[in-house]
Amino acid sequence: MEVKEFVEETSKIEKYYSKELDEFQRKVWFQELKTIDIKRYRQIIREIYRQCKFMPKLADILDIQNELPYAQKQKDISYVECQKCNSRGFKLYTKRIKNGNQDLEYTYVARCDCVNGQEFAYDGTKVIDTQHRSKFYVPTIQQINV
Repeated sequence: MEVKEFVEETSKIEKYYSKELDEFQRKVWFQELKTIDIKRYRQIIREIYRQCKFMPKLADILDIQNELPYAQKQKDISYVECQKCNSRGFKLYTKRIKNGNQDLEYTYVARCDCVNGQEFAYDGTKVIDTQHRSKFYVPTIQQINV
């Protein structure tokens, strides 16, 4: 987000609550919020109007940023013919696991290696945000020999 965009959008908050930030507060806010996309900041501001009875503090804005889900964009996906997955992009398979004297049957999913399966590609070890990194992933049909 550019300084001009930040000032413009933040002034809307100031007008709404009839309270202005001083120069120091404005600098601190910008340093903390400058990495946020302007569209996302506008979305946060709309949520501020709904949640905050008084002029929000920086901590309030960061809390809303963390709690507010990101809008999902609709994708125009054209599916290709695939015999392995019936053009779905994934295939369900069952696996029997012994648990003491019991045989338990679990249903798993594997993504197809065709173009349709790219929609379901996920590898938690490669997530950029270290807080949300995990060992989970969606294997391909080839990896599990289905």
